[in-house]
Amino acid sequence: MSAPPAVRLWEVDLARTAAIGMMVVYHAAYDVDLLAPQVGLDPLSGGWRALQVATGSSFLAIVGASLAISNGRRRARGERGAALVRHHARRAAQVAAAALLVSAATFVALGDDYVRFGILHCIAVAMIVCAALAPLGRWNLPLAAAAVAAGLALRGAPESGVPGLMVLGIPPEGTAGVDWYPLLPWLGPALAGLAIGQVLYPAGRRGGWGRLLPAAPPWATAAGWPGRHALPIYLVHQPVLIPLVGAGLAIAGVGISLDRFR
Repeated sequence: MSAPPAVRLWEVDLARTAAIGMMVVYHAAYDVDLLAPQVGLDPLSGGWRALQVATGSSFLAIVGASLAISNGRRRARGERGAALVRHHARRAAQVAAAALLVSAATFVALGDDYVRFGILHCIAVAMIVCAALAPLGRWNLPLAAAAVAAGLALRGAPESGVPGLMVLGIPPEGTAGVDWYPLLPWLGPALAGLAIGQVLYPAGRRGGWGRLLPAAPPWATAAGWPGRHALPIYLVHQPVLIPLVGAGLAIAGVGISLDRFR
């Protein structure tokens, strides 16, 4: 089989851009609550909570699908074993380094509420897990369902003082910090994306369904730009968004409180 061309899949970039847009909307609401809790906007319940879950699930599903595409292309080029492991480990290490940066920055800003195991931490681990489980193909779908079910079951588990169990999904004593994305249930969307990606993009190329997809529309390159730079956008969006939300609140005559900052 000839190696597939290493081309961008515009529909994947657009899906990632859409997830970024959802993230910005949710975090704008979160920042309103952070800066002006008297407004009474609760980002952790109702429709805002649903948006948070949809956003996190979208990012993780795209991570799984993207890994399926990358893995398929590299295997089609004949990569196996250590070379393939090194590629996935290098990509996961980049995300892990960004996750540690987020933890350090939020520790300075928020103190004990800092990000202990947020979505970037979860994505880094999910990339390794998905790489290891990629040979299972469609069997990752029942594994995804099991991960979600286990995570939902752990929501009612008693708090534990054992270090590290919060990574799995067991509530810790005290606080888990902001942006807690434990592996259970959040490995579920990543594994589902991996399985679906392998079905839709065999060997890293569009399957037969791709004939139904139009050629990249003229606006796709510009609209997909955020999706091609998701990690740096994630790192800078809150430092940019918080002052913008604060300015908007001030213009609207809403009092701002910095009490939740360290």
